[in-house]
Amino acid sequence: MLIPTLAILKFTMNNPFSRYVLRYGSEFCEECRKSRLEHALEIFSGTSYPVKSSCKTYSFLVKALLKTGGTVFGVNDETQFKEYFMDPTVRRCLASVLCGIAKYGITKPQLLGAPFLVVWNFTNACNLNCKHCYQRAGKQTSDELTIEEQLQVVEEMVETGVVAIAFSGGEPLVSRDFYEVATKAKEEGMYVALATNGTLITERIAKKLKNVGVDYVEISLDSADPKRHDVFRGIPGSFYRALEGIKHCVDQGIFTCVATTVTQLNLHEIPDIIDLAEKLRVQRFMAFNFIPAGRGEDVVDLDLTPEQREDLLKRLFKRNESGKIQVLSTAPQFARVSLELSGGEMVAPTHMYIGQEHWGLKTLAEFIGGCGAGRLYCALQPNGDVSPCVFMPSLVVGNIRKTSFIDIWHHSEVMQKLRDRSLLKKNCGTCQYRYICGGCRARAFGYFKDISAPDPGCIRNKEHYVNIPKHVKALPIVEAS
Repeated sequence: MLIPTLAILKFTMNNPFSRYVLRYGSEFCEECRKSRLEHALEIFSGTSYPVKSSCKTYSFLVKALLKTGGTVFGVNDETQFKEYFMDPTVRRCLASVLCGIAKYGITKPQLLGAPFLVVWNFTNACNLNCKHCYQRAGKQTSDELTIEEQLQVVEEMVETGVVAIAFSGGEPLVSRDFYEVATKAKEEGMYVALATNGTLITERIAKKLKNVGVDYVEISLDSADPKRHDVFRGIPGSFYRALEGIKHCVDQGIFTCVATTVTQLNLHEIPDIIDLAEKLRVQRFMAFNFIPAGRGEDVVDLDLTPEQREDLLKRLFKRNESGKIQVLSTAPQFARVSLELSGGEMVAPTHMYIGQEHWGLKTLAEFIGGCGAGRLYCALQPNGDVSPCVFMPSLVVGNIRKTSFIDIWHHSEVMQKLRDRSLLKKNCGTCQYRYICGGCRARAFGYFKDISAPDPGCIRNKEHYVNIPKHVKALPIVEAS
């Protein structure tokens, strides 16, 4: 199936004429504040109209390419196709993919014109003191971007085609500049997400987030037990304040997610935390991989064993059968587990979605699936440093005060290495699931200081390790016998 798919895609999209059409559409239009491609997708979906004849002609060419591409992924119903592209976030994602094809051609995994997502650690300031904080957050640092620089960041993200900004930290809500910058991002048509500890979200703040247009709020819960959560978060009373924050966001109709970093301390509680999330009426539960970064380096013995992680992912997949709440994981192995347990019927092309194997989701996962660090997304630090992932804060690949964001994205050697799955070592490099999974690159870096090393959290990598002491930060890689 995959070989003819690649052949059709390359014939349709990789020829000189198609790539010329896409390169033309990649250019940013100052008048409409979006690329020509994005405007063409709006016209195709019926959410906009051509303002001049050249717009109409270009949208016709893009429509022809989309219809051919749709058949590759099993979509032949034009009405269904148009409905899908009525979502502005979907249009921006596709525009980024098409811009990547214009620049690089068809690649596997597919290289993008710009990241789908930038996770912006907006400030290092935080009102909690979490044991596993990847950022070692606490106090605001003296070199953080000014409000003028922050607004310029949004301008640059928009012009380069970034789809979404997720404000994280630290705690974004302690910054007096957050609302102005988030409002700017939303006005420019970006998808705006917020990762927060939830303790500052009163009813008034939730209404303010709704008015700004925040699309998604992710609030952390480390336990279903108030005392255990508060111990992990370092501040008494944080559990009940987080619960109030969750309730206020749900009441305002904001898409709300409960996020839990799974460790030895709370592994047994995951079913209870999901039950609590359901009672709170949130739409999603996200199980985060523990990464030995920041203060997480000090509690590395809390990491799960490969057997525990495998069992957890299987239980998370089965929990989706209730249909009450989306249950997902940032562990890229979740895509493999989904395929195996469903007999190939379900797949998670990214950790933000799991669905039935229609519309060619498995084929899609082969091109965009697996760990997205430096490939689908990257991180921006409070001082303008860029890293491939928020869980790699020490791996700085550039600074936007010195180099444009898009130049860092396209030309960083580290980013380029992360996009080449042929460079993965040991089983991650030979595994049949390397394109839909590829292992967590942040875990590889956290344990080995090598972004191409095998992910020690995967059950399929066990044969490459001997006597793994969980408290050791660098594990010896050995050849399998």
